Amino acid sequence: MNFFVIRYAEVGLKGKNRSWFENLLIKNIRKHIENEGESRVSRIHGRIIVESAGEPEKVSKILHFIPGIANFSQAVSSTHDIQEMSQQAIELIKNHAILQSGEGARFRISSRRSNKKFPVKSPELSAMIGAEVLKQFPDLKVDLTDPQLDLGVEIWPENRSILYVDKIQGQGGLPSGSAGPVISMISGGIDSPVASWFAMKRGCTPIFVHFHSFPFTSEQSQQKVVELVDQLSRYQPESVLYTIPFAEIQKSIKSNCLEKNRTILYRRLMYQIANQLVSKYGALAYITGEALGQVASQTMENLACTEDAADVPVLRPLIAMGKGEITDWAKKIGTYPISIQPFQDCCTVFQPKNPEIHGSVKMIQKDEQKLNIEELCADALENADVQHFNTHVQDKYF
Repeated sequence: MNFFVIRYAEVGLKGKNRSWFENLLIKNIRKHIENEGESRVSRIHGRIIVESAGEPEKVSKILHFIPGIANFSQAVSSTHDIQEMSQQAIELIKNHAILQSGEGARFRISSRRSNKKFPVKSPELSAMIGAEVLKQFPDLKVDLTDPQLDLGVEIWPENRSILYVDKIQGQGGLPSGSAGPVISMISGGIDSPVASWFAMKRGCTPIFVHFHSFPFTSEQSQQKVVELVDQLSRYQPESVLYTIPFAEIQKSIKSNCLEKNRTILYRRLMYQIANQLVSKYGALAYITGEALGQVASQTMENLACTEDAADVPVLRPLIAMGKGEITDWAKKIGTYPISIQPFQDCCTVFQPKNPEIHGSVKMIQKDEQKLNIEELCADALENADVQHFNTHVQDKYF
């Protein structure tokens, strides 16, 4: 069994609620690695321990994508015997990439005693193990401030200790599900997948909703969204995607309403359809990829007009970001290569030549009364396609 020690940051600050967050994170880890062979996940001394029969590089990659994990290490288990710990340290360093390159390196031993009954204090233990390491690797140099290789030693009760070399960065944030379900309005563009990811890092569980304009847009544009949700599924145990036809609604708005109001009305109708999913899933908010002033529909006035149709708050993680910043995040999370596939999105169909940029709620509501909203929304949702995704690590775009 391979042995991983998981560390968290924010979860450790939750006071009396800490155990609830820890248990949720443990539940998520179990779900994420359940297909990688036999495993055990437990909690001990402010750490979560993962023992897995899975291939270590694959398990490590999965752990990297789980929100709530600040960092983690592949570790080895030992006893309180200093000679045994020293030998384990030597083995770990022997297999480290720095030594494999044949170069010397600056190193440090960082010891931590969760068990204060252990008779040797942390600095002394570090010095004792470090002395044994230097006997084996005389080219190494001790550097306590800026080491290239930092070997951690943690002393636990019941004659247990662990040793590790590298800390692998996790997603940080809070465990998936800790903030509750949300409806994520996802398109095939760059912005909305990034907004969904930010929400996931804060403990939200998105139910993805995508509106398409087939046959005015291609089936490839829908498949692009499927691939985006598939990519984002690595960050939460399970995902759901609703793909909802929207062309008939766009045609009705085009035929009955003022041209300049089309874009605002499209978005209002999207909310009025999705409101039915809010009640179904107990969603607490909407997530969108809107950024202030990026396009005509995202002025202060127009954002107020569209969110007026929403039954729950509309959260906009990207509201103050520029396109360059959002693009950088899309590249980091692996959605960018999918988003730039050249397939027309629903949002670009039936667009007005001169859209309203300073809409008012009363004006838009008056124009909206020309539509049979209840019938249009019911037909769209009745013809929605629903897909389910289990978490996995897929390497097509990463």
